[in-house]
Amino acid sequence: MSVAPRSVVVAHRERMIAEGIAAGLARYPGLIASAATTATELRAGVGLIDAVALDPRIHGADAVAARLRRAGVRVVFFGNDIAGDEGIRVSTDEPVATLASALAPGVVAPGRVRSRLTAREEQILRLVSRGLAGKQVARHLGISPKTVERHKTRIFAKLGVANQAAAVRAAFAADSLEEVG
Repeated sequence: MSVAPRSVVVAHRERMIAEGIAAGLARYPGLIASAATTATELRAGVGLIDAVALDPRIHGADAVAARLRRAGVRVVFFGNDIAGDEGIRVSTDEPVATLASALAPGVVAPGRVRSRLTAREEQILRLVSRGLAGKQVARHLGISPKTVERHKTRIFAKLGVANQAAAVRAAFAADSLEEVG
């Protein structure tokens, strides 16, 4: 069973900060991160996003946070002291990993991909990353195409991704795949 990717938005009043944090979050397998700088941009995303990291100093932050929560979106505020809000908070002194966990509990940090896959799963992922189709992988390894597909399904579940391209991207982002000649 594969895990659906989770869409997260980093909303900060300063575009460079929002984009930098979103880039850090995008390294996590299973997270699709983007940036916003206004409450209006967030309101437009209701129904499309799973979680938001929100700068409490964005104009209208409290109102948009309430609306997002009603829509089932997980809201995490930046900073320690947010008057009048009972939401989840992550200090800007914390690493991106802390924010990733707050936005998507259970998310796997990049760099831990290799330790989560079996040797056979790594082998299959390396062959897939070279562009081999399932039948070609099966022939190369002397196993059935159905066995290759079962391995790929387990790989997707372990990496928290929905498809083969995302699995390869996650593994390369974590430097888990060596170049195969």
